[in-house]
Amino acid sequence: MSAENWTAAAGEARDRELASHIERELPGLLAFATRLTGDPGEARGAVQDALERAWRSREQLRDPAAAGGWLRSILARRVIDRHRRQRETPAGDSVALEELLLPDVADPAAILAASESTAAMRAALRSLGSEDRIAVVLHDGEDWTASELAALLGISVEAAHKRVQRARVRLLTALAAPHTITAPSGACATVRAHAHDYLDGGLDEPARSSVRDHLDSCPRCPAALQAAAAVVDSLGADHEVASVPAALRERLRLLVAEAENTD
Repeated sequence: MSAENWTAAAGEARDRELASHIERELPGLLAFATRLTGDPGEARGAVQDALERAWRSREQLRDPAAAGGWLRSILARRVIDRHRRQRETPAGDSVALEELLLPDVADPAAILAASESTAAMRAALRSLGSEDRIAVVLHDGEDWTASELAALLGISVEAAHKRVQRARVRLLTALAAPHTITAPSGACATVRAHAHDYLDGGLDEPARSSVRDHLDSCPRCPAALQAAAAVVDSLGADHEVASVPAALRERLRLLVAEAENTD
């Protein structure tokens, strides 16, 4: 159904069309929620909360083709709301520079393999703090901007950048285990202070050129950036789906039936 036909359609027809879109999105939504929460049980609860919130707000959706992104945005906000009810984290927590520097990596191929393993990536994400996990999944996995992330978490844009960068380092470290990694020093530490912006394409050309010059001559930094890039790419890969419990599909069916009975 096109956006024009969607707008013109009767309420019952729109509801059935939206239900079909939601049902197709459920496996991906559940996998997304599992990455955000680190817990399959909590993920199921978050998806049901988001499903009910989305259904109550369905008149706000103007284009059925946008249903996937709309549902994921609602789900992300439901996850952070649930997290805040459980444990309030100070919005202005500081992040030391050392926590942002990509470590030396002995075997980037091992990290690449781990990042492409659903089980290994889920375990590594579970090892992160809740807001670090949410930040890196949304920014690197869902292409949220730092501004959008800042608004969700109630922090500054600069703090959101640092949250993502710290989460990347911690995620890379978790994926590297049991391989040894070490902190950079000297010129490597200076370059790796810019490594995240380099990966994100956020450096101006002089700074980018300086980083490239160092990479051309450094025996250690290319491996660190290669490993970090593999982690970012794996988070952004759309390859994970989950088995949807019958109870979730039944809840969607009941929401549609309730709407039809009130029309």
